[in-house]
Amino acid sequence: MSIRLDPRRLGSLKLLAAEAGIRPGELVTRWVEERLDAARSGAPATAEAGPDAIATLSARVDELARRLDQMAGAPAAEPATETPAPAPAKRGPGRPRKAGARPAKRAGPKVALHDEITAVIKQLGPQTAAELASAIVERGLYKAPRTAKPLDAATVNARVSNPTYRGRFVRREHRIGLAVE
Repeated sequence: MSIRLDPRRLGSLKLLAAEAGIRPGELVTRWVEERLDAARSGAPATAEAGPDAIATLSARVDELARRLDQMAGAPAAEPATETPAPAPAKRGPGRPRKAGARPAKRAGPKVALHDEITAVIKQLGPQTAAELASAIVERGLYKAPRTAKPLDAATVNARVSNPTYRGRFVRREHRIGLAVE
């Protein structure tokens, strides 16, 4: 199944998914499953039920719309009390970054997952994939390059099983260790 979304709504979906720490498709799947379960049981789709449900739902929609406007950089629905300052010229050397602006690149060198796995095994000895994933997250040096998905045991297992890196690791008794050094 595929769906088409307006690019602005797709951007908002991606931001909400990143905020929840999951992929956009997983977030949409959760929403659809919640609606289907609610329809199947005959219960309202929202958790709130009762005479104030519409007011509560309206307040939630207004809050979500405000958050989406903030994420998209759109002006808030409330009237501005100050006149906006003229837009500054593009940032050049010596010009300070705007408050809240993200730096262009992450500081520090990129660390490959297989190198982090090796470092953790050298430090702690053979570990299960879940233990390795937890230790790597605690160290904080490895960042997944193209996803906001947190590191998990499946990702560690996939890297260890990858034919490119398989020769570096050995599995014994459900633990991953280093091959002959």
